[in-house]
Amino acid sequence: MKRDFKRSIFLLCSLALIVLICGILYYRMQNIRYPFKFNEKEVSFDVKQREKLEQVIDNLNSSKLIKNPSMLKWYIGRHFENSTLKPGRYSFSKDISLNDFVFYLKSGIKDNRPVKVIIPEGYDIEQVGSLLEKKGVISSSDFIKSCREYKLPDFVKKDPKRRYALEGYLFPDTYSLLKGSSGSHIIQVMLTRFSQVMDEIQKDTGKQIKSQNVDKIITMASIVEKEVEKPEERGKAASVFYNRLNRNMKLQSCATVLYALGVHKDKVYYKDLEVNSPYNTYKVDGLPEGPISNPGKECIIAAVNPDKTDYIYFVSKNDGTHFFTNSSEKFLDVKKITQGE
Repeated sequence: MKRDFKRSIFLLCSLALIVLICGILYYRMQNIRYPFKFNEKEVSFDVKQREKLEQVIDNLNSSKLIKNPSMLKWYIGRHFENSTLKPGRYSFSKDISLNDFVFYLKSGIKDNRPVKVIIPEGYDIEQVGSLLEKKGVISSSDFIKSCREYKLPDFVKKDPKRRYALEGYLFPDTYSLLKGSSGSHIIQVMLTRFSQVMDEIQKDTGKQIKSQNVDKIITMASIVEKEVEKPEERGKAASVFYNRLNRNMKLQSCATVLYALGVHKDKVYYKDLEVNSPYNTYKVDGLPEGPISNPGKECIIAAVNPDKTDYIYFVSKNDGTHFFTNSSEKFLDVKKITQGE
């Protein structure tokens, strides 16, 4: 009887000890997972130049924003280097975890709430950089610098004559990005999406795209993207350019001239056609040096699977649509009417 009683006491004590240990561990994990006690939905604070992690914790504790500073310092000492943080103004929601908090401070990510960024089809890299800066994600100069320094994937042609090697491959889509994200991270996200879309296109068209043909396809798609607006004209425009290539005719795309000039304007003048550039298809034979924009899925499909036509000319009708023909006479007649030439 006494032995059963002692055994019961032992089991109860063991159970109580287990409950206590679990409680301590749970308390510790909760304090590490949610270490802050903001009264508001978010907290903003500054990190000074050369300021270290423990100093930031002390500053937040002085403002009574930390639940258990001693535990945080213990955890940080065991799991993180007390390295210098990226200076700046930070704004985080109160449910941020300690691991994310430390990672963001070291990476320079200023806000843990994602920013919705819509990259329009046909934007070039400089336009993408300007948009990212406007959204507060990264400065345009830092993004462009990252584009120049990024290690290129195998399907991107390494060509020193190109303005940007990654032009054409930063897929235009809707992204959720954190303010302060590195250029290399943003590029990787967009390249991953590009690869996904290329796989989708192969399934949609039933055509296998060989890696050695990707660059030519994207270059063609980028021209189509800038030349026509109407979805139903993309396949026709692609057919015009392919037909010209097959006849050893110059592409004569005004969009490539604008890219060569590095400007965005509504009308191309004859003097503009004289610009010396490997992107000016009024002067160079075949395709330009590389893509002139980042094309969307439908324009890539048009480049992969163009309409079958005998068209070799098209001209704007000034209403968002184009006149397509295989006759130079008809082309010139319509051009005179629509452009007053």
